[in-house]
Amino acid sequence: MKKLIFSTALILCLVMLAGCSKNKEIDTNNIQKNTLLITKEGTLEAGTVESFDKAYYNLTELDKYVTDKINQYNTAKGNEVITKKNLELKGSNAVLVITYATIDDYNSFNQSDVKLLNTGDVNNAGIDLPQNFSAAKKNKTVTLSKAFENNKYKVLVLKEKLDVLLQGTIKYYSGGTLVDKHHIESADNATTIIIYKP
Repeated sequence: MKKLIFSTALILCLVMLAGCSKNKEIDTNNIQKNTLLITKEGTLEAGTVESFDKAYYNLTELDKYVTDKINQYNTAKGNEVITKKNLELKGSNAVLVITYATIDDYNSFNQSDVKLLNTGDVNNAGIDLPQNFSAAKKNKTVTLSKAFENNKYKVLVLKEKLDVLLQGTIKYYSGGTLVDKHHIESADNATTIIIYKP
């Protein structure tokens, strides 16, 4: 009887763990390169990994500089929309993780042009779209109209090299390298377009 109860409890735990969404958060311990996580709520976490191997580099000064920049941004916004999650020295790299309330805050703070849209809004966004996309699930090519037919999907467009993690499921993509249904490595010096189900 005890074995049956233990086995049932173990199976339930495994099922619950398997059902949990990947990519709950990023921190200095689980990234090795520049990373962007988009949550189901639309907030972002960005991890930056930079070489920090010169004798004159000072982590305390870097921490003060980052904190000051974040405080200036938040003051100008009139609200705390960016927070420093953590900054650590890992080997010869400084690893920084910052959270952002919106994609606009991410773009403004980092002087980037990452777009996060609904599929129905893409035509009005002035994005140069390819005629074909790769389907993440079946590893085949689909047309532009097929990739954009579900108006509940989100579209992420970026032109910077990042590990992109999503609290959602990648359906179609153009550019970049698919790692799994929640993770893609964006292209270097080219546009990556990711269509995903939030």
